Amino acid sequence: MTRPLSFRHVETIYAVLMTGSVTGGAARLYVTQPAVSNLLKEAEERLGFPLFERHAGRLVPTRKAELIFAEIERSFTGLDAVNTFCARLAKQEMRRVVIGSTPAFASTALPIAIRIYRENVDDVHFSVTSRGSDHVQSLVASQKVDIGFGLEEPAIPGVSSTLLASERMVCVLPVRHPLAHKSVISASDLCGEPMISLSRTERIDDIVEAAFAEVGGSPPAVAECPAAITALAMVEAGIGFAIVGPFSAYLYRHGTVVCRPFEPVTKLNICTFSVPGRKEILDHSAFLRLVEDAVKQIHVSMASTR
Repeated sequence: MTRPLSFRHVETIYAVLMTGSVTGGAARLYVTQPAVSNLLKEAEERLGFPLFERHAGRLVPTRKAELIFAEIERSFTGLDAVNTFCARLAKQEMRRVVIGSTPAFASTALPIAIRIYRENVDDVHFSVTSRGSDHVQSLVASQKVDIGFGLEEPAIPGVSSTLLASERMVCVLPVRHPLAHKSVISASDLCGEPMISLSRTERIDDIVEAAFAEVGGSPPAVAECPAAITALAMVEAGIGFAIVGPFSAYLYRHGTVVCRPFEPVTKLNICTFSVPGRKEILDHSAFLRLVEDAVKQIHVSMASTR
């Protein structure tokens, strides 16, 4: 029968997973290596399954340990945020707004909206956490963030999801690619071309595969990058093409890649996530209007680069 882990066990598991070794974990926690080894042993006894395997003298986490790490990381992110917030309170008193967002949206539309909001309301401190869409909605549900932005996801009870924008996906090509002269890129144009595939976690890859179904299936994937910004860096290096959302492509709007509308028309739905009835720290309606304006501004900018 399993027994609950203490905070010390959780802290030790996290430290070893973060550093990759007992030695690193001990240094992170300012304790001895035997103390870390003993706590790991106790944790495994309490759980009833191993957390690590030894290969060539190295500790390799088991699949269950990796799943535990993801859960611990969410909690420790919250703890780090509390400590940072406390340190800030010692210096100044400001309202703190925590936003969860996908990396691409956090790097494009949010900075524009936050800048304008703070020009009118200067006693708000924004903290932006970048995660996948499924994780963003979970953070909203657990009220670790005040508002979330991400791709449309199956609803979580207690979380309100509102469609913000339905965005047409674009094909991103290396500047010197033979297809770069075309104004629109179709799925049939890309047959046999090397592709950089995206995240299955958010089902983007499934959406792209469906778009290629009528031309015999997706082109060969030469690399897989869950983060769109990494996929775009691969495109910039000339490795292949990628089908991404316009917010991701906006980050590379300065001519290092070529962005073209993709056919068949394939869209990503961007949503806002919130918990109804939660006390508002910022004016949600006003902020969302600024976000919508930022989205329109990005549309105009992207249209002018094609």
